[in-house]
Amino acid sequence: MIAAFLQYPVSFGDPAANFGKARDLVGSTHFDLMVMPELFNIGYFHDSREALSRHAESASDGPSAQFLLQLSAEKDATFIAGIAERDGDRIYNTAIIVSRGRWLGKQRKCHLSRLEKPLFSPGDSLQCFDDGNCHFGVLTCFDLWMPEAARLLVRQGAQLLCCPANYGGPWTTHLARIRAMENATPLICANRSGNEMYAGKEERFRGESQIIGPMGEVWASATEEASLGVSLIDPNSHVLKSNPMCDDLMDEASRYALSGPHLR
Repeated sequence: MIAAFLQYPVSFGDPAANFGKARDLVGSTHFDLMVMPELFNIGYFHDSREALSRHAESASDGPSAQFLLQLSAEKDATFIAGIAERDGDRIYNTAIIVSRGRWLGKQRKCHLSRLEKPLFSPGDSLQCFDDGNCHFGVLTCFDLWMPEAARLLVRQGAQLLCCPANYGGPWTTHLARIRAMENATPLICANRSGNEMYAGKEERFRGESQIIGPMGEVWASATEEASLGVSLIDPNSHVLKSNPMCDDLMDEASRYALSGPHLR
């Protein structure tokens, strides 16, 4: 299968503009699965929960889901992209997954940064999805900093890890390679680019999206420019997790107890 990431400077609070950017960048490129940034439609630095609430929407049939459903049908592909999900009185930082015009599901971000905790409720479970080509798990940005989260998905059979992201520091770029290598599993990290204002200061998002192989090797990468990166991945090659020291890494990992995230 052909895996892809998409990165661009997200226009703050303007879903229509971001839908247009995504459609233009996708263009005529062929791929089977694409990972897009966290909060791909509205941007990151919202001043309050009330401000964020104006852009929150249903994960399954809101404007962003409808856009992605149509685009996925046109491209005959799977899309993974982050939105602000409204569910009753709560707002979640949620990745929605659509495939070939069908809604496959959603993965709520389980681990929130200090900036996100006043805005979002945390998710409380991690699961894998299957689009017919690949069995994959989704971790949103700071979720990737929890080794247990990636390991839990791989122990559930994930052949690929997908990470929608919004970050400005250099650490997640490096950390993504570690997560791929310690789980012997390819990983796609799609980070946004561009600038936003936070607390009166302009903050920069660094881009540097990448597709990483099971030994941490970079198969495709970006700089800060708007770009679409692709790489060929054979999911069946990543069912049995192995590395130079071990023929079945998850068999060794199963010696340790591991459960899903718990709400405090």
